[in-house]
Amino acid sequence: MDNLEVRDGGRVTGGAAMTRTEERVTLHGLGFLQLQLPNNTRLHIWHPALPRRYCVDHSSIHDHRFGFRSIVLVGTIENRTYAATQVADEVEATHASYLHEGPRTRFGNRPWIRDQWLAVTEKPSSPEIVPAGQTYNMMPYVYHASRPLGDGRVATLMAKTEESPAGAHSLCRTWVKPDADFDRKQWPEANLWDIVRDVLGNVPLDLAA
Repeated sequence: MDNLEVRDGGRVTGGAAMTRTEERVTLHGLGFLQLQLPNNTRLHIWHPALPRRYCVDHSSIHDHRFGFRSIVLVGTIENRTYAATQVADEVEATHASYLHEGPRTRFGNRPWIRDQWLAVTEKPSSPEIVPAGQTYNMMPYVYHASRPLGDGRVATLMAKTEESPAGAHSLCRTWVKPDADFDRKQWPEANLWDIVRDVLGNVPLDLAA
């Protein structure tokens, strides 16, 4: 797995040649596509036909280096939040933490750099079920995992509220090797726009490519 790196005692090993990507609409390994919009906003579209990381069931928990407010436009989202405590080793841990920092790889991802062993538990207030027309909010560096309910077709409009400099993390079960080489460019752009139109339907947004 070319783009999986391990930080051990201050050393970073492995890794592939890095390239920068500026595509407006791209796949995400968590099973949605992402459109970059003006004013620090993003449209996220979930659809059952979209590809996902092969390890997604074991690596969906993540954080962001920014806070955000997200309104659900279509469908219903389930958002779960988690607490994490650093532990000594993988015997005590439920998950390994991977830092996403550095230039993007040729597949459009930031590197996965293992940096901590964590014991992870779901927060008592979780989950939050958010139907169309309602919003949910996340602070920077709070671990969460979101998934679409119903028929799997969901659209959300996310606006960043604050931003921090350090990289974000994904958590992966200790016995699972992350899919660091998920190809965010594997679908033609025209197919991605077909998914956008299928989910949005008559939602009044001007998102023509």
